[in-house]
Amino acid sequence: MPFIKRHPRLEQILAQRCFSLFLALLALLIVMPYLAETIQGRVLVGVLNIVILVTAVAAVKRSTLSFVIAMLLGLPTLCFQILALQSDLPGHFALSWGFGAAFYAFTIAHLLHYVLSRDMMTADKLYGAVAAYAMIAILWAYLYGVQQYFYPGAFASHGTPKTLDMAELIFYSFTVLTTAGFGDVTAHVIQSRFATILESVTGVMYVAILIARLTSVYPAAKMKN
Repeated sequence: MPFIKRHPRLEQILAQRCFSLFLALLALLIVMPYLAETIQGRVLVGVLNIVILVTAVAAVKRSTLSFVIAMLLGLPTLCFQILALQSDLPGHFALSWGFGAAFYAFTIAHLLHYVLSRDMMTADKLYGAVAAYAMIAILWAYLYGVQQYFYPGAFASHGTPKTLDMAELIFYSFTVLTTAGFGDVTAHVIQSRFATILESVTGVMYVAILIARLTSVYPAAKMKN
């Protein structure tokens, strides 16, 4: 666009779409534990989710089709989330989390295609790799939320079965993905235990594949004869 081309700084910011996505995800993780307890706080978290939606759609917009699919998955996520906050019905939360999981899976697939492509590694790609890692954790948090809807008591807090909210699910998901395993929140039924195994394997494989990709970008120099 002519206006953007006349402003190099704005053009540079818009080109670094993964960096914007990374900042939006970081903001969500920082403020969520302080805002999830109040209605106003939940509204602000919803606004951050909209920002993540916009930046994620911008990051994966490689074609018109990918843009349309991302919007078709992202908008129901926000709509059902608003309904869930108004009605407080578990079914609305489950629908929101189900669409959210599909949206994050679609976005992660496009991000990894961009990050792991065999061309020059850039700073924006590195931010994309970190953003994808955080989105994997949130994706699994959504899946855990859907799972506990169909299997009540799927998780326990300090040994007591409990229905976890999204902030607690994200906390649990990150402890599993990073294999930290603090143990205060645990999988309580066999279905959630096997889902936990799959996420922990995903976290280990992601780091291994990313390191291998970075290593291939900077190959060792050939020995001179």
